[in-house]
Amino acid sequence: MKPSFAPSSIPRYILAAVVVGVMLLASGCDKYTSSGQTVGEKLDKAIDKTNASIVKAGDKVGQKVDQAGAVVAGVGESVAIRTGTALNDTGNAVSTKVDQVGTIVTDSSITASIKADLIKDPGLSAIAIEVNTVKGEVTLKGEVASEQRKQRAEAITRTIVGVTRVTNLLTVKAS
Repeated sequence: MKPSFAPSSIPRYILAAVVVGVMLLASGCDKYTSSGQTVGEKLDKAIDKTNASIVKAGDKVGQKVDQAGAVVAGVGESVAIRTGTALNDTGNAVSTKVDQVGTIVTDSSITASIKADLIKDPGLSAIAIEVNTVKGEVTLKGEVASEQRKQRAEAITRTIVGVTRVTNLLTVKAS
C-alpha cells in the first residue's frame, strides 16, 4: 500500500503563501483597504490563516507518515518471518526513507513559519534573510541593519516549534 501523500506539493504551497504575503507587504502596510483595515492588518490575518493551514497540512502529513510507517513495519515483520534477515534489512531501509520524508516536510514547515514571522516584523526583511532548515537545525544568512535586528531574527527563529538549534550567520550592514 502506497501513501497518498506527495511531499513535493507542500513546498510549492508554502512558497506560494510566502510570495502572496511578500506581495501584500510590498503594497504598503499602512494603507487602508475598503473594509477599513490596514494592509498590514490584512496581511497579519492572511499569515495567521497560512500558518494554520501549514499546521493542518503538517498534521495530515504526520498522520500519513504514521500510517505509512505502520504499513511498512507490518510488511517488514511479515517479510522477515518468511525470508530472513536480508529482506528485513530492506524493510528497515524503507522505514528510514519514510522518516526522512517526514523530516523534509517538518523542515519545510519550520522554514515557512520563520519566514512568515519575519514578514510580520517591520524591522526585518524576510527577503533579505535566507532561512535554511535541516532536521530542525536552522541557519540564518543575509544582512540586517543592526545588531539588535540580528538578535531579533534569532529570537523569532527560536520561538518556532521544531527548531532544535539556530546558527545565526547574519551580518550587520556597514553604515
